[in-house]
Amino acid sequence: MQYPGLDRSPASLPGPAEAAARDLRDGLLAALGADLRALYLYGALTFPETAGLLGPVPGGDLDYHAILAGPPDAGQRAAMAAHETGLRRRHPGYGNDLDGWFILLADARRADPPRHLLQPGMRDFSWALHRAHWLAGQCVILHGPDPAQIVPVPGDQELSMALKYELDFAARDPSDAFAVLNACRIIHSVAAGDVVQSKAGSAAWALANLRAEHRPAITAALDSYRGEATPGGRREMAAGRPALITLAARELGC
Repeated sequence: MQYPGLDRSPASLPGPAEAAARDLRDGLLAALGADLRALYLYGALTFPETAGLLGPVPGGDLDYHAILAGPPDAGQRAAMAAHETGLRRRHPGYGNDLDGWFILLADARRADPPRHLLQPGMRDFSWALHRAHWLAGQCVILHGPDPAQIVPVPGDQELSMALKYELDFAARDPSDAFAVLNACRIIHSVAAGDVVQSKAGSAAWALANLRAEHRPAITAALDSYRGEATPGGRREMAAGRPALITLAARELGC
């Protein structure tokens, strides 16, 4: 599904996030030069409903993919590490929660999950979902061309496999809030026939569409993301998490 007209410039982000994103881009360009072919920011910050449901959050994840012409050399790696340290100091709300993938341009042109250039043991098994978001316009282009000029359109089987990976990841994650909200996103994705969903938006959908027994855990997970977790809410999340994971698995045919 396409979403024409979305503002994909850094100016579309909340002020502090925009400053952190521009700083991220400028530092990577300084470190990598022409080897940095594209830089795409995505995730919760790019969905307007996130702020609407969770309120103005002074920080959060900076989810991004940096697409490089080749593996960075020792000097570039050192410059990148220094830049990351500086980001943490200048933007503590965002710089302390960087979630970046560095991948080869050649790998970005393929459907296979790409390897992380800085951590070769890691592969992006959510690659199909990331591409779907970017191609739907749900990203901020910090550097480089439109993603459609680089990445292939994901197929249904790829998307299904990526959702199953996300479910497995959520089931193993120690955070009840993350597991609950990611289960909502998976269930919503299947129901809508569209994987381009946010956790916050999917939680709102789930509160309106799933059975009442799931609402305490979902409400508590949203409270947790707002920084308003309570002992009672933690108990609700822990108690309600298994049923939502099971429901997500059933929706995926697992």
